[in-house]
Amino acid sequence: MSTDYKLITERVGLWGAVGLLVGTSIGMSFFIVPTQMMAEAGPSITIAILLSVIPMILAVLALLQLGGAIPVAGGAYVYSSRLVGPFFGMLGVTVPVLAIWAYLLFAALGFAEYMQFFANEFGTVPDLPTLAVVWGLLLAFLLLNYVGVQFVVAIQLLMVGILVTGLLMFVTTGLPLIETDNYTPLFPTEGEGAPFADGYAPFLIAVVTLYIPFQGFTIIVEIGEELDNPIKNIPRVLAIGMSIVTLITLSVVFVLVGILAWEDAPAVVETGGGLATVLAEVAPTGTGVVVAIAALIGAATTINTLFTSYSRTIMRAARDDVLPSTLAKIHGRFGTPHRAIIALGIPPLAVAPLAIYLDGIFAVNALDWLVVVVVTGIFVVFTFLGVGLWRLPKIFPKRYEHSFYKLPLPVLKVVAVGNSVVSVVFMLLVAVSQPTAFVLVIVWMVLSYVVYRVRLQTFAGDDEDLKKRMKGLDAHE
Repeated sequence: MSTDYKLITERVGLWGAVGLLVGTSIGMSFFIVPTQMMAEAGPSITIAILLSVIPMILAVLALLQLGGAIPVAGGAYVYSSRLVGPFFGMLGVTVPVLAIWAYLLFAALGFAEYMQFFANEFGTVPDLPTLAVVWGLLLAFLLLNYVGVQFVVAIQLLMVGILVTGLLMFVTTGLPLIETDNYTPLFPTEGEGAPFADGYAPFLIAVVTLYIPFQGFTIIVEIGEELDNPIKNIPRVLAIGMSIVTLITLSVVFVLVGILAWEDAPAVVETGGGLATVLAEVAPTGTGVVVAIAALIGAATTINTLFTSYSRTIMRAARDDVLPSTLAKIHGRFGTPHRAIIALGIPPLAVAPLAIYLDGIFAVNALDWLVVVVVTGIFVVFTFLGVGLWRLPKIFPKRYEHSFYKLPLPVLKVVAVGNSVVSVVFMLLVAVSQPTAFVLVIVWMVLSYVVYRVRLQTFAGDDEDLKKRMKGLDAHE
């Protein structure tokens, strides 16, 4: 059993955690996805983004309760293993890690693709190889996270400031340019490329896809060990962070629809540049440049916080020997889970050449495919979290009763069921768009079961077997 690990002693304050949450939620995907969904679903994305707030509220309430009752590092793993079952604990680490590998690669590829905006606008930007950009970005933030969380938070707050400034530029510049005719019809059925000529599937996909930014709040239950006063600050960070994210995302989508006719959206998607291209076509070039810079920063903030948060999931599972115990080691000088960070960073670096190569020879867009892997993985975890929330009062009644933030039992059950049902439905909806990505997640879960059985067998002779360790909390938790 891994008893020789030490805890992370560095601390993240309230506003540092808010910066990590906002930077994860409003990342590169938000500068690309709304224009893609505009091309697919037209003005109806204004309704889709409002509907996506509903599952966000359910998820935030679940995390408020779970995080308030059990503030730990690697929350997804701990809640799945302690509240659902040992094998689900294995899935609670392996499935998120697969999703994060895909998300890291998505953000880095999106960064490289977004640089095309500058080439289109100025024609003087160096044509850097995509692979060099992807590797450089991933390696830079792997090293940044390796040397310490305090440095990570300081850089993150600076980047989030630039990110929010760019999105506010989009909203404030675009607001006076809105044409109200662009909001109708909500569901176009006539005209060339009308999104709803064949039904309402584009709208349903838009609801699911626009929910992506709201999934970044899970970071708060992955860094519980490092958060100052986590019992009180987890609810505060979620309340402040998700208010900022919700206000910005709703504003951007409504302005986007107002300044971009749905018939023109496919051309924007083909050109690249997302929100920056849209704004540059209706406003002075300088405003589009600010948004494009913010998009690049968005990719960086996403990569930064993914390394910070989900390396802790690997670390926490390794403490239980679910993963090799060496991954639980904390660097003696920097105080970071350095081996877990490397384990999180190496696979995307290794797979990047293959992703770029396949994107060039197949019709399937690598970014679209990777998004489905990310979203499917996150929905799998939220399905487990819904079950875990339902079982919390029974498994850890004292933790529930004395939670800083306590949902009344009837409300808790509604939130728990709502999270699991919505997650399963959304997962199936998004899987339809890229079946091979969904199949990859299923195959990964099967392989996870094999690894789980091997780990059980490895520790079968221990005084305290693996299953027992995966059911109890450590003394400091």
